[in-house]
Amino acid sequence: MGSRKKDRCKKSKHKKHKRSGDAGEAWEATKDRVRAHFLDGNTGPWAKSLAAQDAQSPRSAQNENGADPAEDAAASAQGGTATIAATRRGPDYSVPSSIDIVADPVLHALSIRRSISKVDPETPNDSDLLEIIRSISSVADHKALRPWRFLIIRGDDRHRLGDALDDAAGVVRKPGETNTKPLRAELLLALVSSPVEHDKVPEWEQHATAAGAGHLLELALWQAGWGVMWRSGNLTNTEPVRRLHRLDDHELLMGWFYIGAVPERYRQRLTTSTRPLPKPEQFLDTL
Repeated sequence: MGSRKKDRCKKSKHKKHKRSGDAGEAWEATKDRVRAHFLDGNTGPWAKSLAAQDAQSPRSAQNENGADPAEDAAASAQGGTATIAATRRGPDYSVPSSIDIVADPVLHALSIRRSISKVDPETPNDSDLLEIIRSISSVADHKALRPWRFLIIRGDDRHRLGDALDDAAGVVRKPGETNTKPLRAELLLALVSSPVEHDKVPEWEQHATAAGAGHLLELALWQAGWGVMWRSGNLTNTEPVRRLHRLDDHELLMGWFYIGAVPERYRQRLTTSTRPLPKPEQFLDTL
């Protein structure tokens, strides 16, 4: 982001959140300290902590109107449903964010990630994939059950997948014809959710963990310079397809990641893209 654009953003944010006197100046200084720690390589929480130490002045626990959040909570608990509904305020956006998406490499990668529907033939090798899988093993995982795995699909195995999809759909092709859908990339990774019995971790939660591993895989591949598209469909867990992937009865096939180099035309479009991210307000609320 250019310096002029940054200046405009700062002015707009300052205008939207009116602050006066010493309080406004102190907050701007805190934001600058947080950003400096971001640029020094500290993650979000560490950057905030270090900035707070720099300032040596803990933020007040009171709202801007002087009310104590703990007292508000106690009052609401006594008031009943009608009172809670009448006094519910929703999220408080009056304090500007100290998070800098551009400065933080993880947040920046998250914000610019895109699914690439058509990838070039070059792919990561299996050793590259091993390192990618190592990096995503930190996915949130209740009781560390690791209820997921990936299957590498290259070369003729893609034709076998096409045959299984045709079998599931009841499609009979002419001699020499083949299902070209699995050929849209030289490398596919199949994601299998493989839950285990556990009295404290229900099956749905383990499927959620597997899906989380899939999303981290996409982000890790993107950050490593590869294009990826997560595909599935109505035939994903049909019997011929499950048999090809050697799934046990309790396992769930969650689709395939089509992986390859990002075409130059996509790279050019990404540098000039003005497509905004969804407005985050729709995803955030309070009780």
